Amino acid sequence: MSFRNIITVYRKELLEMLRDKRTLFTTILLPIILYPLIFVGFSSLMSRQSVKLEEKGATIAIADSVNNDTSRELIKGLEGIEFFKYLPYNAASEQLFAEKEIQAIVSITDSLGEDQLRSYKIGVRFDKSDEQGQMLIGKINRSINDSEKKVVEQELRRSGLNPNLLNMVRIAEFDVSTAQKKLGTILGMILPYLLIILLLSGASVVAADLVAGEKERRTLETLLVSSAQRTEIVVGKYLTIITIAMVNVLVNLVSLFFSAKYMASQSGLETAGVSLPLNSFLILFLALIPLATLFAAILLSISTFSRNMKEARSYEQPLLTVSMLLAMISFFPAFEFNNLMALIPIINISLLFKAVMIGDFQISHLLITIGSTLVLDVLAIWATIKLFNSEGVLFRTEDDSSIKSIRSNKRSFFNPYNGLVFFVIALVLLFYLGGSMQKQDLAKGLVQTQILLIALPVLLTLRLLKQNSKEVLRLKAPRLKEIILVPFMAIPAAILVSLLSQLIDHFFPFPSEYLEQLGRLFQMKMPLWQQFLVIAVAPGICEELMFRGFFPRFFEGKSKSTTVWITALLFAAFHLDPFRFVPVFFLGLLLGYLTIRSGSIYNSMLSHTINNGLALVLVSFADKPWMKYLSSGGDALRIWLAIPALIIFSGALYLFHRVSKTEENS
Repeated sequence: MSFRNIITVYRKELLEMLRDKRTLFTTILLPIILYPLIFVGFSSLMSRQSVKLEEKGATIAIADSVNNDTSRELIKGLEGIEFFKYLPYNAASEQLFAEKEIQAIVSITDSLGEDQLRSYKIGVRFDKSDEQGQMLIGKINRSINDSEKKVVEQELRRSGLNPNLLNMVRIAEFDVSTAQKKLGTILGMILPYLLIILLLSGASVVAADLVAGEKERRTLETLLVSSAQRTEIVVGKYLTIITIAMVNVLVNLVSLFFSAKYMASQSGLETAGVSLPLNSFLILFLALIPLATLFAAILLSISTFSRNMKEARSYEQPLLTVSMLLAMISFFPAFEFNNLMALIPIINISLLFKAVMIGDFQISHLLITIGSTLVLDVLAIWATIKLFNSEGVLFRTEDDSSIKSIRSNKRSFFNPYNGLVFFVIALVLLFYLGGSMQKQDLAKGLVQTQILLIALPVLLTLRLLKQNSKEVLRLKAPRLKEIILVPFMAIPAAILVSLLSQLIDHFFPFPSEYLEQLGRLFQMKMPLWQQFLVIAVAPGICEELMFRGFFPRFFEGKSKSTTVWITALLFAAFHLDPFRFVPVFFLGLLLGYLTIRSGSIYNSMLSHTINNGLALVLVSFADKPWMKYLSSGGDALRIWLAIPALIIFSGALYLFHRVSKTEENS
């Protein structure tokens, strides 16, 4: 790979982008114009509308069924509210209230308690859905509270008591936060969401044009026949997307900084010793670089896969939607930025921004955030290079995915696109239908989920396509040598996966609510053999039919190792459990290997059943005396088990690889 060629491609693409008037306008000119208009225009509009709302006031009908000195004192306080008009309640008041001619109806009633002490009830009917209703209830509450204090003081004087009895206990608040930190809290909620969306939107415009746009213009072929290798072309385009995206963010940050600074000076915040945190803005800009590289790699993959810009923009929409939802976490209170959150893309950057703006972040969280994002970035750019080197993807023609075409050419159904569509449908069914089934009756719901939502769709699809289910799902009898070796791999693998979960729990503690929910799975009131059928046998059969029998067929154009990795990722994602994603992924790698290597799904079915069954045994017999040698408390295994488990697993895996060697695999 030549660095000179990369720079040549990078310079060429960057110059083309900068010559494009649309790119210049959306990237540079629009942010410079937009933020001053937003800050100046909206701030003046909001202040004007607030004054207008105050002056508009409200018309209120008062129904006084008590009519004594106390009620008149309360009404007198209400009449002191500026811009409020009052009418006596009558028969027409209800109609006027329904027509919004009257904004509130205040009723005053009284009652005697058991101690013959008179109490008063103030009822206020109003519409809290509009700004006028919210404004009037606040003013009425303040007026009633002031009037109540006066009335109680008068009653205490009549009884010969000191009115200061009401103020025997006072709360003195000492806020240790500075005005600077308060401003950082506000900016910490808004900035992450805004900058992440700006970064993604700026990068998406460029990425769609760099490959999908060149396919439309028929100029990609010219670049491909140049002296630059395809990897060099990908890296050059990748750097172009990052550059334009970061320039876009930088211009947005500068425009936002000076617009907010102007607004702060106009509102008098700067004279109060409050200034915008410039250092925080610089840290945020640097923290955005890993996220920019990740977005650039993903968007370049989408652009490479797409046939034209229209298709690329369509594929970008789900990414934009998911990013928006994840970035919104900065608006939610009580989210603690910990090591686990630092591993989740977009969420980690959003929470890091929030922590930086209030000056409360740890270097470890910053390093984990950057490191985890860069790992995903490397994977994404690797996928882009693979796509760019595939002629079938790069010059993909229009697919005929109609039902008629699939029936005439049944094998055409098994392609990556249809596989991902099928997976998304299965995931949606699991989330909505599976969740509702399991809420009513956990055991029955689990069985229904496995049979109706996982196994049945696979079998029905093959039936409709008139496919040979036995051949497609690899329902071939395993060799005796293979089936004997499976337990010697499955049991050690289950131990290693369990220890991996314990390690993850040590560094990223699982929430107590999650552990309680997981514990319910092993506390079903039924005999142990029935629990074994529900927890081990049903998933071992049904999930394997989908993930080791059905899904690998969609990726047969890839290498066998790639197919195993992809199906393992889908298997881990299908469990909808971020805390167990990594352990389930490694388990999926083993199960996929067993099936693809041997050509028989029964090996992975047995291994899956053993894995789930061992978990059931550990929980069910956790209090037995003999378990103290294996368990360190509850269902937590002792660390020393990792050594024999690793030795046995490695030996069994080696033997399995030898005995399952076929002419096809060799």
